[in-house]
Amino acid sequence: MPGGVPPRMASAGPWGRLLRHVAPALPLAGGALAMRLLDRPGPAALLAAGAVALSLGRRLGLGARLALAAALGALALACAAWPERMALLARLLPVAGDLLLAAHFGATLRPGREPLISRYTRHDAGSRLAECAGYTRGLTWLWTLLFLAVAPLHAAALLGLPPFPAPVAAPLVLGLTAAVMLAFFLGEHVIRTLRFPQFGIATPARTLRAVLAATLAHHA
Repeated sequence: MPGGVPPRMASAGPWGRLLRHVAPALPLAGGALAMRLLDRPGPAALLAAGAVALSLGRRLGLGARLALAAALGALALACAAWPERMALLARLLPVAGDLLLAAHFGATLRPGREPLISRYTRHDAGSRLAECAGYTRGLTWLWTLLFLAVAPLHAAALLGLPPFPAPVAAPLVLGLTAAVMLAFFLGEHVIRTLRFPQFGIATPARTLRAVLAATLAHHA
């Protein structure tokens, strides 16, 4: 074929490329959930770490991939040697999720990078990034700090540390923080509508369409 591009690759489109990007990690993530439901915390922690490593490793160099592989090997040995500690690690998986999301948003705030929400705004047909770049950068900062703030709160609740008397409080704490973050997400749309009336009404559906479009463009 001219240009050396296989026909299957050329016709895959952004949806196909996105699917190929996430597909390898899905069995590991599903296995982690199944192990957690079966009360097998060690394998759950190992499979979840493998899913994260596989997703991150596609963007890393060879040295970083080898380091990830070594870390997974060490984690597998730890699962066999210290099952009680692996149970603790599995319990703290929500905290790892908080930190990963904070890193996902925060990494785009480095010099020379475009803030994540600015990238999403570029794919919102009704918005003009030139008029709201400062706002989108500040919003990216707020989400980064919010995830960083809930991580120690979740850790304390999951471990039964003060001010929480026992891990039984964890579901309530996780539910309340999820409700607060949902309220923040919805309330920001009201603020954005009032601050930038020229962009029209900001809705969650419109935001999710922009996020999806930006994600597909990233894998185009």
